Amino acid sequence: MTDGGAAAGVFGGRAGEWASWQASPWGRLRYAVVRETTARALAALPGPLRVVDVGGGDGSDSLPLAGDGHDVTVLDFAPELLEQAQQAAESRGVADRVRVLRADLDDLVPGAGEGLPTYDVVLCHNVLHYRADVPATVRFLAGLARPGGIVSVMAPNPAMDVLSAAVRRQDAAGALAVLDSPTVHSQTFDHPMRRLEEAEVEQALADAGCTVEHRFGIRCVMDLIADDERKAEPDFYEQLLELELRLCAREPYRRTARFWQLTARVEDVAETER
Repeated sequence: MTDGGAAAGVFGGRAGEWASWQASPWGRLRYAVVRETTARALAALPGPLRVVDVGGGDGSDSLPLAGDGHDVTVLDFAPELLEQAQQAAESRGVADRVRVLRADLDDLVPGAGEGLPTYDVVLCHNVLHYRADVPATVRFLAGLARPGGIVSVMAPNPAMDVLSAAVRRQDAAGALAVLDSPTVHSQTFDHPMRRLEEAEVEQALADAGCTVEHRFGIRCVMDLIADDERKAEPDFYEQLLELELRLCAREPYRRTARFWQLTARVEDVAETER
């Protein structure tokens, strides 16, 4: 999802490229690690949970939670991706616990979630870097969560833009060019995206009444390995996955990962005022 319905259609129109990325070793590893990090963040919440996946596309982050017995709503603007989410839910046998909702964030954010239900868990992965007003979007996300609920946000880490160019591609000039650039170009979606720092979003979460509980790095080392064919070797992939799972919450490795992920608890105002 991005600002404006017409722009959001870009993502549905690139559904084939997105599926190819998801099936790649780096795509599969991204989802495997996020499944683990999200499980860690939700471990303290009693289930079953009500989950909304904002900008959830084909539901790849949230459908596994339906498999765990939680109720999931996938909210996105692209009908192609929502159709894939519905088909995937049916094929996994969880269609009774999955709802798809077509909506544009631009129509929802100004109301800060007014009139919408609240959820135990709000996921918003790989969306914020396409948003013009990040604080307003974060306030909307926080408004969707009940007091004591969890908000999980994730975006590409600007640090890896530089490291990947310099180390993986051995392109020092390219690393210098991107170092202070406010945007980079998404090859998968053929669309510009903002280079969004974790600290900016953490401050927005605090301003929205949320306390960050977990800070993760997703793909700490995979993007520094130039040999993509090796990543497709089953034994090497499994070893790499084990390493990534060990590194994802560790300093300093998480700080330069391909993606940062923050999970935050929405403060209970009544409890805070006591």
